[in-house]
Amino acid sequence: MTLLRDNDIACETRDERCAGERVEASFAGTLRADQVAAVADLLRHDTGILHAPTAFGKTVTAASMIARRGVNTLILVHRRELLDQWRERLQTFLALDRRCIGSIGGGRMKATGQIDIAMLQSVAPGGSRGEVLRCYGHVIVDECHHVSADSFEAVLKAVNARYVLGLTATPVRRDSQQPVMFMLCGPIRHVARPAASAPQILEVFPQRLTTAVDVPDAAPIQDVFAQLAKDTQRTRVIAEDIIKQYQQRRNVLVLTERIDHLESLRQALGATVPSLFVLHGRLAKKARAGQVAALDALANDAPRVVLATGKLVGEGFDHPVLDTLVLAMPISWQGTLQQYAGRLHREHATKTSVRVLDYVDGGHLKLLRMWEKRQRGYRAMGYRVRAPEEALQLELA
Repeated sequence: MTLLRDNDIACETRDERCAGERVEASFAGTLRADQVAAVADLLRHDTGILHAPTAFGKTVTAASMIARRGVNTLILVHRRELLDQWRERLQTFLALDRRCIGSIGGGRMKATGQIDIAMLQSVAPGGSRGEVLRCYGHVIVDECHHVSADSFEAVLKAVNARYVLGLTATPVRRDSQQPVMFMLCGPIRHVARPAASAPQILEVFPQRLTTAVDVPDAAPIQDVFAQLAKDTQRTRVIAEDIIKQYQQRRNVLVLTERIDHLESLRQALGATVPSLFVLHGRLAKKARAGQVAALDALANDAPRVVLATGKLVGEGFDHPVLDTLVLAMPISWQGTLQQYAGRLHREHATKTSVRVLDYVDGGHLKLLRMWEKRQRGYRAMGYRVRAPEEALQLELA
């Protein structure tokens, strides 16, 4: 359209998007000033993306958008945990009968046609429930950077809604496929900054490890990771640091991508940490739910340690009291680092500072290069990377 206008070419337009059905749902929460500004910017456009950091309150902001749009809405998520979180949050922040909120996927197949939450995998255009994509006037895509995947892209191409809202903390993809996201959801309409009430002291304590990693420089990185996971001395050092943080009554999240590494850490911690919780994708749904329920039942002032895989809790995991991240296995991409550190950025009344213990493995060239990339990522998020000699004072902090 812009190209036609710029060249003085007349055209006739016909809007065949689905305007949706009216839904009476008032917003039952209170937005911060920065969230009000985000809603105002988003309402000026039919489509677009909210780029906001973890802990900004994207779900609450989206609930306000649902009330303001006032039409039937479909929320698309890519994981069961996110579906459950959305359902809980919408029941809290929208004043409407909870029976008006339906679910598609994750063992539930009951859509209401008013406000529904669906897993992207469950509404594939060629599947039995693909037709629902064309029945909503408002579609919200959570963690919309995932829509660049072929199967998810097909879902968004089938959407016919007048209003499309994408939500993401990391719009830049590692594979540089973010233009697909912009094509399907629209451009970024609002960039939010961390809330003033979020933790203000952000620090990284590098923990330098010098043990040689006996893997050729040209070997695949997964071979290097496997060697790190098997290194009992490295695991013991990390476990000792976790125990120190726990004894300081901190709330610790330990992340790695290897379940065998999680198990080694669990064994190394032994009975020293009574409030120890383990979360990974191979846990049965009931067992995982039990771990989360027990974790949430702890008193706010009780220290805890959560051992988890980054893939499971890197997005959507919500436990605001966490204030310490132990990065037990190295990563390099800034987007992943933002997601992991974002687990600490949730607002909580007792939290003013957060810290990351980052293990800098000097025994392999690839690992040192990954550390260089992480340093840039930390500084981009506003973290202060402490000098190694400062890290030695960690026990006294």
